[in-house]
Amino acid sequence: MSFPPSSKLCRAALAATLLAVPVTGCSDDGGQEGDDETAGDGDGDGDGDGDGDGDGDARAIELSFAASVGGEPAACGQSYADIGSQGTTVEIQDFRFYVSEIELLDADGEATTLTLEQDGMWQHENLALLDFEDGTSLCQDGGNAELNDRVRGTVPAGDYTGVRFVLGVPFELNHGDVAVAPPPLNVPSMFWVWQSGYKFARIDLRNDNADPENSAWFWHQGSTGCESAGPEAPPESCARPNRMIVEFTSFDPDSDTLVLDVANMLTGVDVSQNVAGAPGCMSAPDDPECVELFPNLGLSLDSGECMDGCADQQVFRVE
Repeated sequence: MSFPPSSKLCRAALAATLLAVPVTGCSDDGGQEGDDETAGDGDGDGDGDGDGDGDGDARAIELSFAASVGGEPAACGQSYADIGSQGTTVEIQDFRFYVSEIELLDADGEATTLTLEQDGMWQHENLALLDFEDGTSLCQDGGNAELNDRVRGTVPAGDYTGVRFVLGVPFELNHGDVAVAPPPLNVPSMFWVWQSGYKFARIDLRNDNADPENSAWFWHQGSTGCESAGPEAPPESCARPNRMIVEFTSFDPDSDTLVLDVANMLTGVDVSQNVAGAPGCMSAPDDPECVELFPNLGLSLDSGECMDGCADQQVFRVE
């Protein structure tokens, strides 16, 4: 995946904000779902109703995202202490995630789709990739200096006081051929296999374990229980979609930032060692390292569905 030498989408507003490029192939292990170490409406009219009539004046929106570890900016080459249930020290090796189906909410809770700018790099249809890795230090195996911490789009003019989005790739975009997919779906290291689709989120950590063979701890979020007759896309939704809904009823799109905080997400989770299977949590229902993590996402590990609308998620916060 190549990038132009300069892009209005590439920001350096935060020391934490970084871009990664493909590090690995589709799956490190032969593509077992949920275990890759062993395994908007898009109509462009800005009104969110899909009818193309462009009713009302369009209002440009630029949503700001950030990456954090316990309140500190997340960056390659930095150490972060007291993470998880064992107070482990970690470094970042990868940090990126997809968001989709973004809506702005008014004071009455009415939702309006954010029609994304189709920029040919970070945004496609109703999907955007946020990337916080710069290819330095432990992140050097793949990546470059470009980064993305913004989502851009339009809505009809109005007062918006909240936001809702999904951490994940919509089913209709999740299963295809990464080799011919448009950006930002053409990143092999964010892809598992055709059946399982993409890694919705990829946060790779290295801990301070004395055994270097046991120092990796990864969170790879994605759908599991996906079935098809062959390598083609599943004909129907996966048994466990694992798409996390994030909603804030108090949010100013002009001044607030949506922060993904790894330390909050890993509260009560042991990241000091790998218990079984692939390092960390790979979203599978039989992955023991997902047991403590999934409640922090607001998701049921058994069903892959939100519990109470994912209201108890502690991954994102507003600043």
